[in-house]
Amino acid sequence: MERLVNPPRDPLIDVARGIAIVLVVLGHNTAVSHAAPRFVDALFLFHVPLFFALSGFVLRPATLTASAARLARRLLLPFALAALAVGAVKSVTRDMPLTQTLEGIAWGTGQTLPWSHLWFLPALFVALLAAQWLRAWSATRAWRGALLLALLIIAALWWPPGAWQGSGPAGFAPPVGLPWSLDLLPVTLLFTWAGLWMATRPRAAFLHPLPAALALAVFVAALLLGAGVDLNERIFEPAVLALAAAGAGILLALQLARATLASRALTWLAATLGRHTLTIFLLHVSLQKALLGWLGAAGLAPLPQFLLGLATAAVSIAACVLLSAAWRRVRFSGTRSQLPARGAAT
Repeated sequence: MERLVNPPRDPLIDVARGIAIVLVVLGHNTAVSHAAPRFVDALFLFHVPLFFALSGFVLRPATLTASAARLARRLLLPFALAALAVGAVKSVTRDMPLTQTLEGIAWGTGQTLPWSHLWFLPALFVALLAAQWLRAWSATRAWRGALLLALLIIAALWWPPGAWQGSGPAGFAPPVGLPWSLDLLPVTLLFTWAGLWMATRPRAAFLHPLPAALALAVFVAALLLGAGVDLNERIFEPAVLALAAAGAGILLALQLARATLASRALTWLAATLGRHTLTIFLLHVSLQKALLGWLGAAGLAPLPQFLLGLATAAVSIAACVLLSAAWRRVRFSGTRSQLPARGAAT
């Protein structure tokens, strides 16, 4: 039977999640992307793969049934509520047929959803459930985990995002992909499994200065050679360079998280953000868009536009954390239950 008491939280993972969500917010800030497009290109190389890896890192052993129930509650429920709420509003304000909106939500990819970034939640659900299933096979032999990692690398290179060219539901612009981004599974499962596999290895092996220096060199080389990653848009090219850049970026983010632990103030800040990633993820796009539209960022020169982008990102994150903290206080008031257990990066 599953324990009711949650395991101790790993501060490194909370800090890494905090760093990751800041990078996601900046990547979706139009002022930042217009003022510094190469900076945003660099973020896209690894910030979403990083979330898949962190989710795999904290995935607790469980039966498939128990895991599916927990992940559905933590990922699919907020996905459905947010998609239905926003879809209902857009169906009215944009005169979109309700049946088309519901079909797009059921399909669950970036091109069919009323909020495109929501594609990540069902895709993460599928990847984590697949990783949990594979874990049962690999648990009996230590070498099986490394073998699976190697096989998934081959699968991701053989079937990168964009390899599937089929059609989706009518009325949506390509690339639609398969329902719940199943066409991305070779790549999303690879990063998820890499995180799960790293959780079983000595942490120092991945955070040593030498691997970090090599990772930085690989990341910069891949960026300069034109690697591009945008899983929502089915961009992962050239596949070898994209995979190298994503892996290197993940290792660099973990190294940055470990360095952050040396500062109590930075650790507290990043870990606080890491404990509220779901709310930040759900709301940051709309909050930033509203703030930037109200402030008129489009007509500014690059530097002021970039600084305004950073400011609106910070305000959006702060507002989301306050909303999330208030909701948790209301939800758990009068109970002795601990906050939800870890098990997915969002």
